[in-house]
Amino acid sequence: MNFADYLKDKSLLIILNISGMLFLSMYLIVIGNNFAVISVLGFFWLAILSLWLLLDYRRRRKYFSAIFDLLADLEKPYLIQEFMGKSWMLEDKLYQQILRLSNKSVIEKIQTLEDQQKEYREFIEGWIHEVKLPITGMRLVAYNESNELKRKSELYLTEMDELVDKALFYARSDQVYKDYAIKETDLKTIVKETINKYRYILIENQIKVTVLTESTFVQTDGKWIEFILSQIVANAIKYKKPEASEITFSVQEVKDGIKLSVRDNGIGVPSDELNQIFEKGYTGTNGRSREKTTGIGLYLCKKLCKKLDLTIGAASVEKDYTEIYLVFPVNSYLSKL
Repeated sequence: MNFADYLKDKSLLIILNISGMLFLSMYLIVIGNNFAVISVLGFFWLAILSLWLLLDYRRRRKYFSAIFDLLADLEKPYLIQEFMGKSWMLEDKLYQQILRLSNKSVIEKIQTLEDQQKEYREFIEGWIHEVKLPITGMRLVAYNESNELKRKSELYLTEMDELVDKALFYARSDQVYKDYAIKETDLKTIVKETINKYRYILIENQIKVTVLTESTFVQTDGKWIEFILSQIVANAIKYKKPEASEITFSVQEVKDGIKLSVRDNGIGVPSDELNQIFEKGYTGTNGRSREKTTGIGLYLCKKLCKKLDLTIGAASVEKDYTEIYLVFPVNSYLSKL
């Protein structure tokens, strides 16, 4: 709020005062007053008006500066009207009342949308759990079939299971805190479970896998980490080279904690696209040339890692390799208990 804008806002008041002063001067001249008296009167009138404008400007600037500072500090800026200081001006009171009524309507609308979203999410979660039952049943049926039929059935069932899990974790991703249990978790075990899940697809694609040889314990939720690793492995399979494909898991201690890396020798990611692979819906040059690519997998991994207080990153050289890594902060969760 600068002084020029303030004067522009008060221009009508200033014009009325100047007009009143001119009319009064004309009247005083008509009734016989001399120029000196009129000049003194005009001087005091302008002095009082200027002083009032300066004081009012300072008062209003202080009032609105406090509101903007408060707005910047509020976690929920839309509740600003609840924290605004009282003002003796009727205009300020009316604006506060308008804000209160408007925000009340917005909050009610948001609450309605949140209730609808919760209801939809609960339906999706229930539906996904129901879908998993026939998938499990089909696996049991396929187990008793011939090796060739069993292998093909497992390929399709694994893909179906991965898609169902993706939908489930996506539905829960905004409320991870309601569905996770932080405890000491062995990364070696999680990696083996992930590879076991994709064993038929890995065999079908003749992909060599190097897993962890030693146990490494971190504080995290094993179920969510297994899902994240599943998305990374699925991408490594999708973007593999035609022959001599490999996926390597490795662990190392870094400054910020424990780093788990998943590296493949696939087709890689163009350097100008690497910083976009975690964006929602981004498929890139490689993804556009393939079917069944949604651009959701790595986006969801990034989102879940943020919720779990993990760091996720990527490195790649086109036509050489791609490496996705997770960094588990040492004792970060224990410090919050």
